[in-house]
Amino acid sequence: MAELRGAGDEPDDGDASARRLAADAGDAAIEVRSRHEPSPRAEYADVLRQETAKPNAGQADASPIDTDQAGTTRETTDQTDAPSDGAPPEEAGQADAVSGGAHQIDSDQVGADQAETDRGTEASIADVLERFDPRRAGLPEVSREDAAAYIEEHMADRPWLALVRDCSPDAQRVFVALDQGHGHAHIRHDGWVTEEMNERRVKNLEDPAQLDLEKREARVDAFKTGNQPHWCGSIATRITNPEIFAAAFARGVEHLDVRTALDSKDPIPPGPVAVPISDVLGPDGHKFCSGSQLEPVDESMTKARSERDAWAAGSHSGPEPRIRPVETFEGGTVTFTFRPSPLGGYEVNTMYVNPPVI
Repeated sequence: MAELRGAGDEPDDGDASARRLAADAGDAAIEVRSRHEPSPRAEYADVLRQETAKPNAGQADASPIDTDQAGTTRETTDQTDAPSDGAPPEEAGQADAVSGGAHQIDSDQVGADQAETDRGTEASIADVLERFDPRRAGLPEVSREDAAAYIEEHMADRPWLALVRDCSPDAQRVFVALDQGHGHAHIRHDGWVTEEMNERRVKNLEDPAQLDLEKREARVDAFKTGNQPHWCGSIATRITNPEIFAAAFARGVEHLDVRTALDSKDPIPPGPVAVPISDVLGPDGHKFCSGSQLEPVDESMTKARSERDAWAAGSHSGPEPRIRPVETFEGGTVTFTFRPSPLGGYEVNTMYVNPPVI
């Protein structure tokens, strides 16, 4: 089967070289395939309506990141299933009939205007994915035809590809380019990871990218060499839909701050870059993010992590770790970390969402 390639989530984990570890999957690969709740492109169109309606949609967003939110890179994150409050927006195109005598709006005209807006937004979303250039992200070039063939060939032993089979050809191209790179955003931070897998990562330090179930339960990291233990912070999150994930990545690598990192000539890898979720997913994009987090112990997250680490290592002398869903991602960030690309420059090591700092 194809190799798992990537590095640790934490920017400072000291793992600067490419990780290559053959996944010992077998029947386990089938068993860990996730349940997934698809979100139609029309719903995503509604989410990105305001964002993609802006002029010069093809240009990179040059807005600076919030320096306070940039601090959210303190946590390693992974994604769960659909958020409890993350129901897709109401279906676009429905006419809003307004009554009021002489001021009554023609509902047919409203419907026609809404449909026209939807068509424009759909085109804008398609443009985000269509204009994606893997080489500018430090990734190998992939054609749409090759992407489809790659997914068919590898989705049985790389279950994160199975969900992409029903996505658009351009979204498939983004995923396959990522899969042929050395990052792991699409493996730990996309919607193929179920909520249970995500919860167990936070509570038991089980790596959802580890396809050997015995090794996963033993906390063996999927990417580090030598059966090293997996670790994550106090929170694990994801973007819940692969099509949206692909568009978020494609738009994210256009962002000025991310581009600066990718194009850096400095031999020292750039630091993490945090971009507002609304910049890459639109004003309602937070509804497509979900996650689980540790409960503080004695109002201390540091103590909660310490007790969780001891519990996961087999010391059950203390209380069992408690977790809870992330309440909201509104006002949160998407964090990008970087690693050297074999093609020159840098590529994205991982991309994950964080809730807002409160």
